[in-house]
Amino acid sequence: MSIAEKDPLMVDAYTGAYIIQLNVDSWGDQLAGSDFDYPYIPVFFAIDETGRATGEVIDGGAWSANIPENMAPALKEFFQEAGN
Repeated sequence: MSIAEKDPLMVDAYTGAYIIQLNVDSWGDQLAGSDFDYPYIPVFFAIDETGRATGEVIDGGAWSANIPENMAPALKEFFQEAGN
């Protein structure tokens, strides 16, 4: 599931969120030891206004198959709560 696919369920889930997509194959070594740990892919981190991780995380372990019907409800809830 790619952000670029623009599935209507996912577009709705992402509404109001800023998404930064990183390729862990390219950036994984630089992320080691940071606040951005990723045991499951995909992973989404809430960050504060300074760009630091808040500790709020949701990842592929929160749903079964990576399809919009599974991902969108959990992500929508996460993004709505992360900003509050």
